[in-house]
Amino acid sequence: MASPYKIAVLGLWHLGEVYSAGLADLGHAVIGISEDSALIDNFKKAIPPLPEPELQELIQKNLLSGWLSFSADFEEIKNCNVLWFTFDTHVNDADEVDLSPIWQNLEKSLPFVSEKTLIVVTSQVPIGTSRKICEFIKTERPDLIFDYAYTPENLRLGEAVRCFFNPTRIIIGANSGDSSRKMKEIFSGLNTDFLEMSAASAEMSKHAINSFLATSVSFINDIADACEKTGADVLSVSRALRSESRIGPKAFLDAGLGFSGATLGRDLKILMNLANERKLDLPIIKNVFAKNESRKNAAISKIVSHLNSVTDKTIGIFGLTYKAGTKTLRRSRSMEIAQELKKLGATLKLHDPEAEEVEISTYGQFDFSRDPYKIAEGADALIFITPWPSFKNLDLPKLSNLAKSKALFFDTSNFFWDKEEKIKKIGFTYLGIGRS
Repeated sequence: MASPYKIAVLGLWHLGEVYSAGLADLGHAVIGISEDSALIDNFKKAIPPLPEPELQELIQKNLLSGWLSFSADFEEIKNCNVLWFTFDTHVNDADEVDLSPIWQNLEKSLPFVSEKTLIVVTSQVPIGTSRKICEFIKTERPDLIFDYAYTPENLRLGEAVRCFFNPTRIIIGANSGDSSRKMKEIFSGLNTDFLEMSAASAEMSKHAINSFLATSVSFINDIADACEKTGADVLSVSRALRSESRIGPKAFLDAGLGFSGATLGRDLKILMNLANERKLDLPIIKNVFAKNESRKNAAISKIVSHLNSVTDKTIGIFGLTYKAGTKTLRRSRSMEIAQELKKLGATLKLHDPEAEEVEISTYGQFDFSRDPYKIAEGADALIFITPWPSFKNLDLPKLSNLAKSKALFFDTSNFFWDKEEKIKKIGFTYLGIGRS
């Protein structure tokens, strides 16, 4: 590896906690900087703000080795030759991004940036942001000579450390050959390919990748809807699609309630805004977004239809986080459905193995329990949304005995497809997605 770089990391939440520890483990001197002194104190104790498998041990290891440190003092940037922005881009309920933390911290850090510093952005930003950042730096520090690179992150909640150290590729959007060279030196400890391009192309690549994945999800949900009307089974159709070499076994082709969280919706919305600004016609992007938005109401309609009405009915929801392997409820499809069913007069009982009760309460007053069997007591319907692996170990006959006779068992991600006959035999009314 080339000589270690001295890297200042700004933005110490999910993205920053992983990048600061990961870059230090690659042999660079990394200092995480934040004005939040309580956050810094926790990092110094190897307590990350958002738990991830193996992350606490990785932070502890690199704190002890001296490669990783944390500070609330922005002047530390003077001693670094790389300034790395890793803010988790906030997305509101309309999937619009808020870049104010990046701009505020860029302005605060610029007085301390040294000549020939490499400025890197890994936060998810709309196309054109890199150009604006470089223009802003040149306006504020017209004599500053600096390098710039945009490299979109590819971390997944619940497996972020593994994603950092085993990337399928690293996209480098750079403004010069020196920027690309430095980025490849920084990541030289990883066994991966580098895709070099302009910063604008790197920004668009991230939008395109996420929009393609979103398109796959909405596509298979269209197919699922068609399967339900024709007697076909979407599980078989998905298997056929994945067998096609031009599609592949890892394609996003699991029918369900659509994508949740903020990542895919954010990139679709960025392209939709671009279409409005530049008078572009992007009908596929627009309709992918609309299809996904419709999945929540489609699921609620199925529940209402099977129960005739949800008024005064008891409904248990299993799986609240927006995906398995995380405690995050941000843009959770489960919580959105719970809120809507409550408005329709249903009594809701919620269960999740990891979700925090205090965060659940921000969505309203719900009966929450860590005990899954309490959720089934007297239930007219059990709705399985987030597919936590532990749900496969549930005592299904016990659930059936606790629930009302012929209670609806709505498997919204076809997670229990291989147990369908058993579920029916023990007394439930089984309902999947895209299955006749």
